[in-house]
Amino acid sequence: MNQPSESTEPIVLAIDIDASPSACFEYFVAGFDQWWPTLTHSLSRAAATRCVFEPHEGGRIFETAPDGAEHAWGSVIAFEPGQRVRFSWHPGRDAGSAQWVEVSFISVGRGSRVILTHGGWEALGEIASVLRREYVPGWQHVFGDLFGGYARRRH
Repeated sequence: MNQPSESTEPIVLAIDIDASPSACFEYFVAGFDQWWPTLTHSLSRAAATRCVFEPHEGGRIFETAPDGAEHAWGSVIAFEPGQRVRFSWHPGRDAGSAQWVEVSFISVGRGSRVILTHGGWEALGEIASVLRREYVPGWQHVFGDLFGGYARRRH
């Protein structure tokens, strides 16, 4: 069995939130359009861009540009409220190059540990290691700082 190389191993980030797993799950999914930074992390990069995370298995994840155009980012593969959500991820690229992202919500003491894992880099071929390297600080900011901050403010 082939072991993933360092350039294609999953990115794993964890943050602790003083809220229940169910609340954190809701903050992540239902609040997606509130904490996602559309000005810097969308195809439209406009204030009027809207991000949509359809909360069910088979749901779409997409942005709606100010002109009404929709741009697919991925689709929901697994949806277990309060426990985990897994989705394909290919913003701005063909679905054939999709990676996967899984976010788990685990009870820890009186709060939760929220773990984001982003893998499937092999689907990107030659550009996998470059994009993975760019996603490390990207997820640290978007997930760790922005989602983490949003969830902490909400609770």
